[in-house]
Amino acid sequence: MTNLTKDSSPPLEHDTAGNPTERIGREVARQVGSRRWDMWFDRTTDFVVEDGRLKVEADSRYVADWIERHFREAIQIAARAELGDDIKVQMGVRSHPGDSTATTVETTPPPAPDRSTARRGRRTGNRDRRETEPRLDHFEIGDSNRLAFDAASRLGEDLDGATSVLFIHGDCGIGKTHLLRGICARRKQRDRRAKVRYLTGEQFTNEYIQAVRSSDLDNFRRTLRRLDLLAIDDVHFLSNKNATQSEFLHTIDAIAMNGGAVAVVCDDHPRTINRFSGPLVSRFLSGMVVRVDRPDRELRVRLVKRLASDRGIRLGESAMETLASRCVGSVRELLGGLTRIDALARLDSASGGPEEIGSIAVQRALGDESMSTGGKPIRLSRILEVVCKEVSVDRDELLSSGRHRRVVLARGLCAYLARELTNACFPEIASALGRTTHSTVHTADRRIRRQLEADELVSGHSEEMVRLRDLVDEIRQALRRS
Repeated sequence: MTNLTKDSSPPLEHDTAGNPTERIGREVARQVGSRRWDMWFDRTTDFVVEDGRLKVEADSRYVADWIERHFREAIQIAARAELGDDIKVQMGVRSHPGDSTATTVETTPPPAPDRSTARRGRRTGNRDRRETEPRLDHFEIGDSNRLAFDAASRLGEDLDGATSVLFIHGDCGIGKTHLLRGICARRKQRDRRAKVRYLTGEQFTNEYIQAVRSSDLDNFRRTLRRLDLLAIDDVHFLSNKNATQSEFLHTIDAIAMNGGAVAVVCDDHPRTINRFSGPLVSRFLSGMVVRVDRPDRELRVRLVKRLASDRGIRLGESAMETLASRCVGSVRELLGGLTRIDALARLDSASGGPEEIGSIAVQRALGDESMSTGGKPIRLSRILEVVCKEVSVDRDELLSSGRHRRVVLARGLCAYLARELTNACFPEIASALGRTTHSTVHTADRRIRRQLEADELVSGHSEEMVRLRDLVDEIRQALRRS
């Protein structure tokens, strides 16, 4: 009998060494992708070859049913390739001490699909490139995420003083899931025997409901509460689910009591999540709550450089700066921008265009998004509204004769952005700002341009000192979102 245990997950790269179950595991991982492998197979599911059968033994009936419905074909293809066309597959639940014998469901592989090995290898190769596992070593660090990264690293390394509950929150697409999965990968890399589980909030909820319906709560609790590290993504999915929240709270307490840790990711701070129970919020707050902010300009430029290098896209320095200034909302925006730039570059190269992509090509690929919002022109009144909000200036102060430095900055930003994003002339801008002559608006516009060239720091929201370039990018993004 050969066995692929949950402490010996196969790497995705091709390797013919190892026993049959290890090779089957590698092939399944290549077919389903690293993320799905980590979620449904790694450390929770065993492959066992016994008496001419491949037994797939999961930790719970829910997981076994899910694998049966979604990954049966991938397992059967891998088993047939390794053990022959007559191999039979059994899906079941792994037995635990004191439990009755695990229930299994036997399935016979269907006829092999008519596809060539070369074509299958080509598809899985592309999938592997798309679904490389996020690791902390690959995380770009900046002022916006340094504290979160340090907390994640300490938890992944299981260092002394690491928190037992880590709560990471922030906007979508800025690296929270990367950190969470990186924690899991670091812990498994540090200790192959560590019991680590990554779940989404939806998966935790579904497994809990299935355990209740099948009277299998003891097995569900045994599986989760003995973990060394439990990672829950999108924990806000538990909102307004009182029973699930109570179960999760007791799970956190049990894991912490046994010396383990829990890391969760959410879009919002625990205090602002709607319909979360007081005890669960209190438990989160007793650990470390850390926010990941949107990347600043310097970090976005480094991200663009790295992402472009990973994709084999040659970007000039000016092109990187342009992309970083246009895509300020999230890392996903940068990825989307690079995808469009790459597509345009391929068209240009086919027609004999330059190999290195410049700023003009980036502007062509991204389009003239800065001049409109959803196809509608940006109004002067909207620019004034957004600037006041971002700089924390009252509209009445903006239109007054006050000379406070924050008010002066706001007027200059209004003048600069109005000239950049609208067709308004200086007299029209002056009228919108309550000025009788346009010379002051002209002066304010020139002052902002000089400050941008000098890359000066200014007082932004909440009296923080920020780079003027970053503040302008944030306001542009807010105008596009509106």
